[in-house]
Amino acid sequence: MDGKSIPIHGDSKDCELHNTYDVQFCVLAAVSVLLGSVMCFCGYKFFKFILFCSGFLIGFFITYTLCAMYLTNLSGSLLVHKQQLYLGIAAFTGLISGIIALCVFYLGLFVLGATMGWFVGMAFLPLLSEHSAYLNENTWLPFVILFACAILGGILIICLQKIIIIIATSFLGAFCITNGLDYYIENNVTLYYSIKVLHGSVDETMKPRCWYTWTVFAFIPILFIAGLAIQFAITSKGKDHTRGYDRQRTILVAPPPDATMMQDFADTQPLVSNQA
Repeated sequence: MDGKSIPIHGDSKDCELHNTYDVQFCVLAAVSVLLGSVMCFCGYKFFKFILFCSGFLIGFFITYTLCAMYLTNLSGSLLVHKQQLYLGIAAFTGLISGIIALCVFYLGLFVLGATMGWFVGMAFLPLLSEHSAYLNENTWLPFVILFACAILGGILIICLQKIIIIIATSFLGAFCITNGLDYYIENNVTLYYSIKVLHGSVDETMKPRCWYTWTVFAFIPILFIAGLAIQFAITSKGKDHTRGYDRQRTILVAPPPDATMMQDFADTQPLVSNQA
């Protein structure tokens, strides 16, 4: 299904569900719910795992979205198996971006904050529906807004690390849980609606009208608040997200004003021993 044929019900008075299920998407939705639960309620506790997931998520989602929007001129067996093609390309890209985010502390941290900023921007883009004609003519504008939100989120998480990590993981976890459940409820209308938003072609008549769609949307703030409460009160206690990244972090940490060059390197091992 491409971005131009998204069943978001709009003004339709027919809210009867006509779901069809595919094994691979059922598995993907179940994994999304499982990983989203870990991220939402234990994100800070499993920080390294979440760094990988955030890198994977942003790589996967952006790649899948771009494939759905632009990789449409397919024929033959590629057209028949286009969903598998999209998933394969997106998964490969997500795996690479996840490994990079895990290995480089500040890059991974920025990616986590940027992922939060991107999806927060996605949540607010429908507010621009009254300017849908302009957005439809300038499809680059939604991406500019989202990239600006992503950069802001990345900067915030570097400045206020623990607080924003908990906020980011709670929000992203809630988003993953919601999209996973939404596949079983209405075949991912919320995800397709997000893709439609990126097309800049959402107006008042295309906003969801059916009660169950808005119920699914309501899961996001409810789970987000629950994730914040549980992480701040329970799962983040006694945890340090910088553990294991000390040597990488010293690159960006200024030495104390009274420290000398020799003091800065006093804890390192000599390259050549003076012992005979």
